[in-house]
Amino acid sequence: MKAINIPSKLKTSLQIAFFFLLAVFFVWWFVSKMTKEEISEMFASFRGANYFLVVLAILISCLSVYIRALRWKMLLKALNYKATTTSLFFAIMSCYLTNLTIPRMGEVVRSTLISRKYNFSFDKTLGTIITERAVDLLLFVIIFVIAFLLEYNIFQSYLEDKFNIDFSHYTHLIFYLGIVVLFSIVLFFLLRKKIRQNIVYKKVIGFVLGIWQGMKTVFQLEKPFLFIFYSLLIWFLWILGTWVVFLCLEPSAVLGLKEAMTVTVLGSIGMMITPGGIGLYPSIFAQAINIFRIDLAIGYALGWISWFVSQASTLLLGPIGFLLFTNKNKKTNDRASKG
Repeated sequence: MKAINIPSKLKTSLQIAFFFLLAVFFVWWFVSKMTKEEISEMFASFRGANYFLVVLAILISCLSVYIRALRWKMLLKALNYKATTTSLFFAIMSCYLTNLTIPRMGEVVRSTLISRKYNFSFDKTLGTIITERAVDLLLFVIIFVIAFLLEYNIFQSYLEDKFNIDFSHYTHLIFYLGIVVLFSIVLFFLLRKKIRQNIVYKKVIGFVLGIWQGMKTVFQLEKPFLFIFYSLLIWFLWILGTWVVFLCLEPSAVLGLKEAMTVTVLGSIGMMITPGGIGLYPSIFAQAINIFRIDLAIGYALGWISWFVSQASTLLLGPIGFLLFTNKNKKTNDRASKG
């Protein structure tokens, strides 16, 4: 059967249409999971929000991805791999788009797109992404602890009011927990030879050492402190974006960057659990901002605005990223066939 020869311009137009419809499908898919009340509340929040600030928050979100691309470029450069920042930026956007449907598959897609375009080793490229994730996880834990300590009194008051939890009763628990930890450490050293032969122990230690080896490569970079600065800047931009979202509605405009840090850290848990945080992120956001005496209805509306801000650039630029890499691979294959 003779193959149908489709003109290149028509093929490009069809590809653009396909990825545009793919983006529309994602929007429909998310909305279909909402209740009528959630949908009406979401649109009401958009009508009452400051649109200029919403756009500003989206631009801040894009800037954080660009900084992430610069940081990834440093890791690749350490392997003597050279890639343009634009390519890395759109590969990350494609990664985010993939993660909306298949959690954690985006990292594999991101590595595949870049390794195919530049003929990099897939394993080594994926290794740089694992290193990134390890650094992000460490920073998440550090910032989470800082946020909790800064807002300890507010957390205490909130938990006592909402769940009748008396923090004073937990001082003894912390003391006994410390004794258990100390006893466990002593027991480990006494039985370390037998424990080291345990399969589960070997796997856990192997995983931890693998992460540590990846993180140590950060200090072998040409500019390790610039890498650390980029990592901190990414988190700062996330927090800044949350604060700008606060400013979108009058009731939450009284909150500052300190409160934004707490809400950002807690909200990111929703992003980790469900694809793109759909459904869960706005709820966690609402509960987090309610700690600061902001009404849950307002918090839920802000949660949907914040979710939209985080996903708008992904839904727009993710399909463009796939399209760019598809065209690049097609041109490469065409040149190879002609050669």
